[in-house]
Formats: sequence, C-alpha cells, structure tokens
Amino acid sequence: MDINVEQTWETKTRSKSHGRAAQFNDAPELRQALEEALIRRAVRAVIIDEAQHLMQVVSGAKLLDQLDWIKSMTNMTGVVHVLVGTYDLLNFRNLSGQAARRGYDIHFPRYQFQHEADRTAFQGVLLQLLHHQPLQANVQELLNHWYYFYERSIGCVGVLKDWLVRAVAAALREDDRSLSLARVQAHALSNAQCESMAADAHAAEQKLHYTESSREHLWSLLGMSGLAPQPSAPQDVVSSPPLSPPAQAAGPGHKPPKRGRVGVRAPARDQVGEAPPATVATKKSQCPFSGAIALTPSQLRETPGIQVECPTCGARRGIQPKKGPSHVVFPPHPIRVTRPSHDTRRWSLRGTIWELVGTWQE
Repeated sequence: MDINVEQTWETKTRSKSHGRAAQFNDAPELRQALEEALIRRAVRAVIIDEAQHLMQVVSGAKLLDQLDWIKSMTNMTGVVHVLVGTYDLLNFRNLSGQAARRGYDIHFPRYQFQHEADRTAFQGVLLQLLHHQPLQANVQELLNHWYYFYERSIGCVGVLKDWLVRAVAAALREDDRSLSLARVQAHALSNAQCESMAADAHAAEQKLHYTESSREHLWSLLGMSGLAPQPSAPQDVVSSPPLSPPAQAAGPGHKPPKRGRVGVRAPARDQVGEAPPATVATKKSQCPFSGAIALTPSQLRETPGIQVECPTCGARRGIQPKKGPSHVVFPPHPIRVTRPSHDTRRWSLRGTIWELVGTWQE
C-alpha cells in the first residue's frame, strides 16, 4: 500500500461534485501491517498523546467506533494503549461499558495550594526552573514571590515553564542578560485567562470525585435504593454497602411494626420530682468553616489592616500573622446573620485562590 498515492485515512481528498472531504478508506492492509509490527517488535505499550482529539468526529456513532477500534487493537495484539490528554478525556472514558471496564484512570493533578506538601513541592519546582534558566537572576527575590507564580500558573508546572520561557526569550531578544520580577510579570497570563483555566480545572477535578448524588443513582440502578445513606468513601477509595441491611430496608420477610390501641398510652418512664427549668441556649450557631487556609503570612503582612472573609457565611476576621508557622488559621466563629458590605477591601476565596476584592477605603 503506497500511502502517498492510495487514498487512506491520512490523505484527505475532496469530492468534485459535492466540494467536501470524501470518506477515508480504512485499508485492511495498513491495519494488518500495524498489528504485525506491534507483535514482532514486542511493543509493550502504545501511547497516544493529545488523545482528546479522537473525540473530534462528526457523530456519536463514530465516536464509539474510535473506542471500539482501540479495544479491538488491544485484543488482537495484547498491547496496552495509553491515552494521554486533557480533562476532555473524562467525557470519552464512559461512552461504552465494555471500554469503561477495560480502562483505568491515572490522574496527574496540579499542585493544590491548600495542601502544605503541594506548596512545598511547587516551591521546589520553581527553584529548579530558576536555576536552569540561562540568565542572571536574584533567585531568592523571585522565590519570595512564589505565590504569585502559583497564581498565574494555577499550580500547573507546564504553564509555569512556558511562562518562564517567554520571559527568557524576550530578554534575549532585547540583549538583556538578567531576569527580573518586572520582566516575569510582563509576560504573565492575565487575570481573566487564569480565572478561566482555574474554573475549568476545578470543574474537571470535581468530576473525578465520587459524589453522593451519583452514588444514589448507582444504587437505584442496582435495586439498592432502599438502603439507608452511608458515609461516602474518601477519594480513590471504594466503599461497599453494609453486610446486613438496615431495619428500614423492605424485603420479603419485612413486617411493619405493631401499633398500640388508640387512646392507650405507650409505656414510658415518668419524671419524678420537680423538673429543672428549661434553659434557653444563647450561644449562636458556629460556622463549620475554620482552620488553616491557603493564605501565607507574607501576604497578610503586605496588606495590613485587610480582613479575611469566611467563604461560608461571609464573616470577616482580622488575622495577625504569627512568626514561625507557615500557614494562616481562620479562627472559629459564629455564623454571620447580617448582610456584609461588598465594597470593603478584603481577602475573599475565588474558586481555590484567595484574592483581594472590593475597593480601598481611606
């Protein structure tokens, strides 16, 4: 098969009558040659990069054909096929039950600011990239603004690397032998771009979590809807239903509880002596949000007098950064019942990143 002459699925030809691309010919000779090459070369895995482009087909039937083709090639050759791509692959993995049970998801997450280990690892990555760039730079000064690098890269090393490459290339074009913070800031992505990327990443990360709603839907499909809600399993851990069904689960041997006669009091223990007066609770309900947050003491020192807003109830607290710990703790507090002002300058959680919002007050 001469792929330079014959019409294959890699050479696009246009129909003269209709003026659009003709159907590609999936030549069996090419498939047989590929299968023989994989077997004779003892290939252990076939890696398809940018695999999300496999979804760019005309109809859903052809999209399923892509999965069936990969499954067939895996069965015929015994070679594992690895699809590498963006979060769009999440919509590709569960199109077919046959393909879903043969697949296995491996997630390479971005660094999460709220996790101390991820913050430390991100600083280490930034330090190594700064050491490997060819220009002169005050590495410690740049490293002191590591949270800015995290903000404009949303915790993705690939975005961070491309950003530094743009800054270094611009400096070399201008015959500048130093890499300054101003140079780096000039080539950073805009707030709108970072916000869009962070929103997409956050939405895709939520798809990987086993939510309670999807669990209830699965139970209804399996006929287990009568079971009582159980605590959902932690991430990446599979939970199983209780071995013994709850009392309220209906079954063949289930009998309704017996009811007493109307007007006959049920047995109960009577109060002896004088009952203590009922006390009225005056303490306000506590807000569930408290503990360590993804703000650094250096950020609070740079913005003195700026309060931190609770993302749950809107309560605002002035937090004084302490020496020693590398994290900021939001104190326990009662739920705010009044409506807060949205014009006050404050630290507010936007998605997974704390940002300064509002206007400055004299």
